[in-house]
Amino acid sequence: MRRGPHKLALALCGLLSSLALAQAPKVVITYATNPNYPPYDWAISDTAYDGASIELLTRACPPGVELHPLVFPWKRAMALAEAGKIDMLISLRITPERSQFLQFTSHRAFPNPIAVFVRKDRAFPFRQWSDLRGHLGGYSAGDSFGAGFDAYWRRSLTMEEAPSMSTNFQKLLLGHIDYFVSSYYLGLGYIRSHPEAQAIIALQPMISEQDIYFAFSKQSPNQRYLDAFSQRLEALDKKGVPDALLKKYLLRYVSNPTAKLP
Repeated sequence: MRRGPHKLALALCGLLSSLALAQAPKVVITYATNPNYPPYDWAISDTAYDGASIELLTRACPPGVELHPLVFPWKRAMALAEAGKIDMLISLRITPERSQFLQFTSHRAFPNPIAVFVRKDRAFPFRQWSDLRGHLGGYSAGDSFGAGFDAYWRRSLTMEEAPSMSTNFQKLLLGHIDYFVSSYYLGLGYIRSHPEAQAIIALQPMISEQDIYFAFSKQSPNQRYLDAFSQRLEALDKKGVPDALLKKYLLRYVSNPTAKLP
């Protein structure tokens, strides 16, 4: 049975469309995150990450997009994103400074409460930020805490920077600082995976209870995918995926010796 001209034209158009799609270049989105922030994310090599953020990013990624990790120190990664040399940063807090060069998803990636960690034998009363006055604190390079605490500590507290969470916890154990401000889940992972850190506790209440997000560099041509990521993050959050991933990767980090940070 012969096909009519119309059917032949439709078949030819379909074939050409299929060929065009097959030959179309795949969209590659480069991303980076904090290489020392378990259970959210941590570097497992010079070219790869592990953690809850990585799985959530993969699940939220739109079809036809390939994700390519770039591993750098956190402050360096943010500078590269500002220069448009990295498309995307994942799992970070919204701040006015970061908003100047990043476009954040409209829906959160994860909850990220911030805590004050101290040695049990050197704990002090803590009900409000002002109770930290007169004590020497520590924070990790590139960290931001939200809820106005960043401006407050710079104006009213004495805190010194260290390159990583591990360094700060060691300083805390040695008595070189009185407290360390960091992510509650991050600190929990460290305490549970380092026997000597059982001497450390988190004070209540939390410094802040704000969320963390994914963000595109405003210099990236791939920021057109921002809405797609936002919609997928919202759908995953409604199913309880972010909280489940935090529990999964906290256990993974604590139980898997190869996942430990130095």
